[in-house]
Amino acid sequence: MLRNRRFRFTWRYLRGHTPWDSGIVPPEVVAWVDTHPTKHAEPGRALDVGCGTGTTSLFLAEHGWEVVGVDFAPNAVWRARRKARRAGLTDRVTFHSADVSRLGFLTAKRPFDLLIDIGCLHGVPHAKRPDYAAHLARLARPGATFLLYAWEPFTRDNGMRMGIDRDGLHDLVGPAFTIADYTPGREVTVDVGSAWYTLQRTDDTP
Repeated sequence: MLRNRRFRFTWRYLRGHTPWDSGIVPPEVVAWVDTHPTKHAEPGRALDVGCGTGTTSLFLAEHGWEVVGVDFAPNAVWRARRKARRAGLTDRVTFHSADVSRLGFLTAKRPFDLLIDIGCLHGVPHAKRPDYAAHLARLARPGATFLLYAWEPFTRDNGMRMGIDRDGLHDLVGPAFTIADYTPGREVTVDVGSAWYTLQRTDDTP
């Protein structure tokens, strides 16, 4: 299943059929970064899961964050690395081609202050979501912010179930994360409900 999905995404990047890759940082992320400058002597650390070609990762790096981006489409990651080199940001951002439910290669010795997922979780197969959630809990510093954009649940024509709702998210990531803010909306590209979430890492272990 995952191999087939990776192939489809890789092929779509090759064909340029990537409506999600707008090259625009979501205004919700911009607003959060503008009101939450890094406060440490060292740069704040951010994890961008489903980073695509690095648009949001590079924006964070430009604003003083040390960023790790992860995406399972290797050609998207290749483009992200090329953009980082051209922007002179390779000392601030690192990209990995990997399954977001298999992040064991990332160490929790240097936890992340900010986690971002813009449209990745809602496409993760349901069986892999607990591993995804466990890794984010492991890698997030207590008090860290998790910004998430996700579609509401629906079933595609091919029978594939996608999306997650507020209750499902609570069941998936609690008690490690609590939902601090929820803003519903609509994803016009597929005509389904969607939402932006702001979550906070608690001191509890999952």
